[in-house]
Amino acid sequence: MKGTLRSIAGWLVVTLMALLLWTNASYRVSAQSDDSRRNVNQGVSSSYTIAQLNEEAAVLYRRALENNMEEVRASITRISNSLGHISFEGQTSVEGIHALSETVVEVKEAAAKFKGDKHFLQQASAKLRLAVDSLANPAKPLWLQYYKIVKNDLDALSLAANQNQGATTLANRFIVLEEHYETIRPAAIIRLEPYQIVQMDAWLSHLKGLTYAKQSDVSQLRSMTSHGEELVNQLFGREKDESAFVPFVQGPDRRAAGLAISSVIVAVLSYAGYRKYRAQQ
Repeated sequence: MKGTLRSIAGWLVVTLMALLLWTNASYRVSAQSDDSRRNVNQGVSSSYTIAQLNEEAAVLYRRALENNMEEVRASITRISNSLGHISFEGQTSVEGIHALSETVVEVKEAAAKFKGDKHFLQQASAKLRLAVDSLANPAKPLWLQYYKIVKNDLDALSLAANQNQGATTLANRFIVLEEHYETIRPAAIIRLEPYQIVQMDAWLSHLKGLTYAKQSDVSQLRSMTSHGEELVNQLFGREKDESAFVPFVQGPDRRAAGLAISSVIVAVLSYAGYRKYRAQQ
């Protein structure tokens, strides 16, 4: 009887040890599998960059111009999948990331609803192209080249208001201006402060109400277009009286000019002090 109990106890001990060893081995395999998945994800994250995203957005825009819908859908799928593997830390604000995501969704919807409406798809693709380029090239983004276009749109609307043209003409002029602004808006959000976009949106909304009114207030419309010139210059980082073809003077150049002027002033004062000292002697 005692021998039987001992054999049973020994068998239980052996079984328990085997279970412990099997559990430990399974845990190690699971941990290694998790580590490998983590490493793979990190590899994907580090392998896809904003520069590659910019190249893909350029390809998407070209395919949209060609009306190659199969390639457009494939390209937008690649862009959507890559967004989760790119770090935007330090690249833009939360508003910028949100604007980029909304633009991707807009291109998806345009591609899904495409029924011969080339303009809608091409405009959405252009918005995405400019937005991604604004991330990839913060120093000289492509959307800044729209300054002359938006300025011409505003001048055309201002001229129509000054000549007291009809409501239809004013509305058409505003539609062109609004469309061009909406094309660059996500790219501008990525680079500019939120208050600048809020100012432009509020001004454009007020201007829309004036141009679509049955009896437009011409004096107020003229005042709003004049104020819009200042806002457009601020949006594109240009000074009020600056030519459209002259690049904006950046900070380092201004500091250099200030140092040069300060050096001249110090030299003149030093010379005057020296002459006074010699006269006293």
